Amino acid sequence: MANRNPNTSWNGTARSLHWLMALLIGLQAAAGWVGHEMERSPLKVDVLTAHKSLGVTLLMLVVVRLLWRWTHPPPPPPPGSARWQVWAARLTHTALYLLMIALPLSGWLVASTSIVPWKLWWLIPWPDIAAADKALHEVAGEIHEALVGWLAALLAVHVGAALWHHFARRDAVLTRMLRGQP
Repeated sequence: MANRNPNTSWNGTARSLHWLMALLIGLQAAAGWVGHEMERSPLKVDVLTAHKSLGVTLLMLVVVRLLWRWTHPPPPPPPGSARWQVWAARLTHTALYLLMIALPLSGWLVASTSIVPWKLWWLIPWPDIAAADKALHEVAGEIHEALVGWLAALLAVHVGAALWHHFARRDAVLTRMLRGQP
């Protein structure tokens, strides 16, 4: 498939969505980890409400991001990129998008199968997608944790590749996402 984007960098909307989601994923991970480690308390409920609310927000943002990307093609790979690198980048990005959808959905299943109701950002009662079920809750929790591990691994690859492009190849892959410059 030929690239239909004549620009060599990401547009402002794509860059803003990328960095906003990166920040929110970091906050999401911190809230999830802290909340998981806490003893039962009202504060734990608040931390996990923030975690769940961030998850739903990220799910909505990934939909916006995918719609934007489908209507605004990405810039072409840097000149001289090996075919395997282009393929690996596409595969990694596809997997990241799939995980950014699967993780909040699996978290929603975890929340739904517990006996604790919650409200999105403490305001909007959030619907369950399954009935409370201890066995399903445990399986969903294990799947959610496995997906977190996959996301962490892929993010390490993603960041590592960007740094490799910047420092070893000295091309514009990182700067075009940071500043929008080629």
